[in-house]
Amino acid sequence: MNAKAKDICRRYGVATIGLVFVALGVALSIISNLGTAPLSCPAYVLNLRFTALSVGTFTLLVNTSYLFIQLALLRRDFKAKYLMQVVASAVFGYMIDGCLWALSWLHPETFAARLGLTLLAALVTAFGVSVEVAADAWMLSAEMTVNAFAKVLRKPFGPVKIVMDTLIVVLSAALAWIFFANPFGAGHVTGAADVLLARVPGIVIGLGTLLLAFLPGALMRLTDPVVERLRGRSGRAARTR
Repeated sequence: MNAKAKDICRRYGVATIGLVFVALGVALSIISNLGTAPLSCPAYVLNLRFTALSVGTFTLLVNTSYLFIQLALLRRDFKAKYLMQVVASAVFGYMIDGCLWALSWLHPETFAARLGLTLLAALVTAFGVSVEVAADAWMLSAEMTVNAFAKVLRKPFGPVKIVMDTLIVVLSAALAWIFFANPFGAGHVTGAADVLLARVPGIVIGLGTLLLAFLPGALMRLTDPVVERLRGRSGRAARTR
């Protein structure tokens, strides 16, 4: 295997490790029942309504649908290599299901425990995204779609991502209302405390959604340097072999 092939394998291998951490963050947020990250809201709502398909399967389907948006936006600028998003989404979806299975023993009962899981989900997600960025390999379809909008609209990535995240949450709330007559998820809600304190099951949009919309980006200021140090150590180790 030549040096270029080794570099590609290494980068995609590292990116896959990043996906594992992001998938773990999604699983932790679902188990916390305080609300999932914005980009995971549609898949979780659909899973609660159509239980025959897993969250991971719906994640693959939702992410694949973003390809059509990218095709409409980019047209001739859409490159064949972007189809690797389907592979990344499939791997990511199966990882979410695997993490949910591995953590099926975890049943937080207090608000403090649920909040702790949400904060851990934010930290794990931040680390996973830092690893993905450092790998410079595949990206998930949602992020690529944000990038496509930013390119076409000639706007910075950050503000466009905020708008897209907001629209996805609104769409998820609309689906939850259609399916369950409850914009926050599948449970029967009688007051705001039921959502904020996770007193009912099946909360999709809640306090956790708000925290996971902003905390991972802020925490990446901590995780980015950690990943850079790990890259430096692995690079030195590779040169000494």
